[in-house]
This record gives sequence, C-alpha cells and structure tokens, in this order.
Amino acid sequence: MSYPTTLPPHLSPRDDGGQGRRGRGGGRRAVRILLGLVSVLVLLISVGGWAQYTYANGNVHHISLNLGGNRPDKTFGVSNYLLVGTDSRAGSGDAYGGSQVLGQRSDSTILIHLAKDGSTTMVSFPRDTLVTIPAYTDGKGKHHAAHKDKFNSAISDGGPTLLVSLVEGLTGMRVDHYVSMDLAGFKQITNAIGGVDVCVLPSSFREYVEEDHKYSTNTNDPMSGWLGGPGTVHVNGDQALAFVRQRHGLSTQGDLDRIHRQQQFMGAVFRKASSSDILTNPIKLEALISAATSALTLDDNTSITDLKGLALSMKGVASGSMHVETLPTHPPTVAEGGNPKDGTLAPYGAVQIYNPVDLAKIVVPLGGHVDGVTLDDTAAPSTPDPGATPGPVTVPPAQVSVAVYNGSMTKGLASKVTTALVGKGFQATTAGNADALTYTTSRVIYGTGQQQAAWTVQAAVPGSIARLDPSVKGIHLILGAQYTGVVTPTAAGSGSTPAAAPTTQAPQGPPAPPNCTI
Repeated sequence: MSYPTTLPPHLSPRDDGGQGRRGRGGGRRAVRILLGLVSVLVLLISVGGWAQYTYANGNVHHISLNLGGNRPDKTFGVSNYLLVGTDSRAGSGDAYGGSQVLGQRSDSTILIHLAKDGSTTMVSFPRDTLVTIPAYTDGKGKHHAAHKDKFNSAISDGGPTLLVSLVEGLTGMRVDHYVSMDLAGFKQITNAIGGVDVCVLPSSFREYVEEDHKYSTNTNDPMSGWLGGPGTVHVNGDQALAFVRQRHGLSTQGDLDRIHRQQQFMGAVFRKASSSDILTNPIKLEALISAATSALTLDDNTSITDLKGLALSMKGVASGSMHVETLPTHPPTVAEGGNPKDGTLAPYGAVQIYNPVDLAKIVVPLGGHVDGVTLDDTAAPSTPDPGATPGPVTVPPAQVSVAVYNGSMTKGLASKVTTALVGKGFQATTAGNADALTYTTSRVIYGTGQQQAAWTVQAAVPGSIARLDPSVKGIHLILGAQYTGVVTPTAAGSGSTPAAAPTTQAPQGPPAPPNCTI
C-alpha cells in the first residue's frame, strides 16, 4: 500500500523502503530498566514475609484515575499493566533542572499484556512520538480539545489519567493497573544499598550544549551534574541520579546511550539488592524496602500483590523468551513537512512519526484495535522486497570499496560504521551525510557490475536492503535509523569468514571491562 505525502490526522507514513520491521532491542532495554525495581521489590517482599508486605503496601503512594465509562472493555483472564518511568523532579529541588521542568513527563512507557495462556507481551512507546492527545479538563477546570503533541506531554498536561486515556485510545486495550516511579527513586534506592559500581568508557566525543554554553563529555556533563570516569566509579546519591539522567556528551547524543547507562545501573542495583549482604541484614533490608516502595505510585486498584504477580511473569525477560515490541517511529520526512537537518516538525519541534498500521500489527493480536486500520492493512506484503536478502558472499571484504553516508539523525554514525567496516577488512571511507537524514532502513546502493560486491556489504550490515543505481560509481552505504551494527560476512559455501587484509585492520584497544557501556 502507498502512503500519502502529507501528514494525515493519524500521523501515518514511514520511509523504510517497505520494510515495516518491528523494533525489539530498545524495548527490551527499557523493560529491564523499569522492571528491575519492581522485581527487586517483589523479591524482598517474598523474603521479608507478611509483616514487611503490610508495611510496604502501606508505604506505596496510591492515586485515583478518573477515566469515566468510555473505555475499552475488560477481558476476563487478561491483565494489562502500564509501567511508567517519569522525569519528575519532585523532592530534588533545582539540582536536576527542577526550576525548568514543571510537573512530570513520561521518560519510559511500557504496556505489559498478560494473556490468558500465560504468555506476556511488552509494548514500548517512544516518548517523542507525535500522537493525538485526547480532550481533557485540567485541574483549574479548563477544557482542552484533542490536539497533537509529543507522547510524553500527556502526563504533564493531564496527569496519569490523561496518559492512561491516551494509551487506551491508541491501542484499544484497557489498562487494568498503573505503576510509575520517578527520578528521585534512583537516588533513594542507591543510597539505601550503599551505592553501586558503574563503568564509563574512555571517549573523545564532546558536545557543545547551547542552553548551558558549555561542553559536555561522557565523563563531565554540566547539564546533568555527572562527573566521573573513565573506568569504574562508585556512585550513590546525586551522582547516581546524574549518571542515569545524562543525555549530552554521549556518542549517540541522547536516549540510546542513556538507555545503556540506565540498563547498566539497574543491573548493578538488582545484583546488590539481591545479595546476601542486603537480604540477611534487617536494617539494610528495611531501608531498601522503604526506599523502593516510597518511589512507586500505583492506582487505587493495584496493590503489592498485583506487582508480585507481574514480577513472576517477568522471568522471560532475562532469557529472551518474552515477546517485546517497540512502536516503530522515524523522524519527519520532507514530504511530511519535516526539516531533515534537525528532525523537527513545526510547530511540534523534534518529534518521531509512527504508522498506525505498524501499531495495529502489534496490538490487534493482543485483542486491541487501532482506529481507521482494518485487519487487511496489517497483513504481511504478498511479495517480499527482492533487495531485502543478500545473495551469496563471493567477494572478500578486502576487495570491496564502499563509501559510507549517514542517512539518520545519529551524529557521527558514518564515521563509527566506517571504522567498524575497516575492522572487518573493507576498504571503507566516510562520505558525510546522505541527501536526507530520514532513512529508516539502511541501503546499499551499487552501480553497474557491482552486485556481488554489494552483497558482501549487505551481509555485513544486517537489515539493509540493496538497490541498483546505474548513476552510482562503486558502492554507497546509506545508514538508516534502524542500523544495528556490523557483522563479519560469511563466504558462500565455506561456512567460514573470508580473510581480511592485515593492512586494513583498525587498531584494537584493550577489552572493555564487564558491563561497561558509555
């Protein structure tokens, strides 16, 4: 099916070369970040017994959701949890931007579906996704009509009630339980267990932050207050919060590297909170339960018992057997009215666009629906893209020259990938930015007579598609937003990897310490 060239009311098009692939990696990382705390909490309640359960349940903050009667029907035997990590600065004063951020915004939002058959599916919503915010009445009694804005604005505009209404409206699925944790929770829990060790890699990347008129690096970021590394750093209190909040000075400049940091941090918290040093020490155990529960907000229909049931279904996260989805998005294209230089769309700013068909493919199997999308729209295409699967690798990387272009909004990606390709033996050079920064799927564009060499490049970049362009000399690799990494291409019929020319190998540094990220 074709998409319109102007932004429709439901925000539809995707520039992915027809490859509507569902994202998985980011969703799984977000789940681990947010659920690490819930899992720790339930573990401690199980160990601590009923008395501590009673204390913990009374320590959790509960809110009422005034959702009215116009909601999706409840399905017997099915439970849907909305887990929200917010950037509320409540209790942290101005140290973390409290004077600049009013209320709260949803940093991570995950809808968890527990099906009748015991299977679990998690759906993550990128916070900058442009959506239609439902009509609502604010605390002063002023009515606001439905309007378009970023996904994470719903909770700051109308609180948890509006966020739940938004998710139910988007998915057609009823939210049975609401669970949230704010930024201050990171600080409280880390203090309760005496801090944790994190690892920061060396980096030469610097970012000038206009609003602060200073430079940020991964070891010194004035915006978040982070100062530490490279190497292993023991963090607690303010530095723990700064570590998980940093967005500037990281190589991908934003959420991806911050997610990596949060994942590392929560893994460290989980390991230490589950250690015998905590579980066998009544004072430390009580302090941790107090910190964890005081950081949580539940709706009136959700209790610690419900969280325990949820945590039992989370066992598949670690093994990778759980079904995890992330709503696919892309920066606004020129056809959609976007500015390809900075990924903005007036008057909304830097946003991400989603296709309702992609959302329907995720939620319809879970019993939901998306307005304006029929089941026929969610069917897989009858004819696969002929360029989606590379042919046999017959040309060794050492014999392949490729010019690498950045077609995404990730700064420095072309240079990073060029280094990775050289490390695999390719004769790769960085060619700068592509004609647009709105590519979703990476593309291998090759000239006449270059198909077999192009297949070697395509095999090295999973998820890429190949296209013949007689006007191109040689091979061009255009990197899209769904780029995941470079692998070693396997020679056809050999089961082994082709030899790379020693003269083209990139210098290899010392191995990174375990669990080290950025």
